[in-house]
Amino acid sequence: MRFFSTNLILIFLMAFLAETDAYSQSKGNLWLATGLQLHSSRDRGFSPMIYSGNRTFSLATFDLESTNKSEVFQFEFGYGPLTNRFGNSLNSLSLGLLNYTFYHKESRAERGLHWGWSNQNVFNIRRHNGFSNYSLRYDYFTTVGPALRYVYPFEWKGQSFKWQTVAHWQLVGFQIKSGYIGADPEGISEGDSGFRNFLRAVDPFFAGRDWSMGLESSLLWTLPTGNSLGIRYRPEISTLGRGQPVHRIGQAILVMVNVRLW
Repeated sequence: MRFFSTNLILIFLMAFLAETDAYSQSKGNLWLATGLQLHSSRDRGFSPMIYSGNRTFSLATFDLESTNKSEVFQFEFGYGPLTNRFGNSLNSLSLGLLNYTFYHKESRAERGLHWGWSNQNVFNIRRHNGFSNYSLRYDYFTTVGPALRYVYPFEWKGQSFKWQTVAHWQLVGFQIKSGYIGADPEGISEGDSGFRNFLRAVDPFFAGRDWSMGLESSLLWTLPTGNSLGIRYRPEISTLGRGQPVHRIGQAILVMVNVRLW
């Protein structure tokens, strides 16, 4: 029993030291951003009209930078009213999780061109005002695809700056969205189980018929404390083409603050 306990302690200490060494060789940052987004959408399952307007848009991002790769976990939230050319309105809400992994074995993370992968998860819900029936619409998709990052640090008047641009293109995944007129996806039956209805509601997402692309270009000012302030321009476009297509396009301007965690 004493031998078993001693070995457990040794294993725990080795794991703790390995984890401590990994963190000592990495950098952790928290980014918070908020601003305005010009957003337009068209849901042909409900109406051929385009709804557009300004929404509030916010991001909370954690990035972990190690010797060989950088990982980014970005939570997104957008909300605001949209109107069509006849004055009809809807309330639009978006929730998202966008993840990046960039590899830089042959170049430093602070500079240069880095290739990697992205994973995008987006849930959109719309409530059309002035309609008592069929006013609720939603769509969701989860996808993966390639990503690219370019980082260019420079100095100006004795201050440190960095220009960083990230782009992603989603290739394959799955989607769920409201059917024609009603909120529920097509093929849903009240007599079937939840699992069977889920399988009927899921459709594949693949580039060519469906689209999701985005770009984030940021100008960052590094403060003496190691934290940063910045501004970001963020255009994006998506299309869910299965059945009645849903089109969406947006561009946002965000003010950012970075807190260096370690």
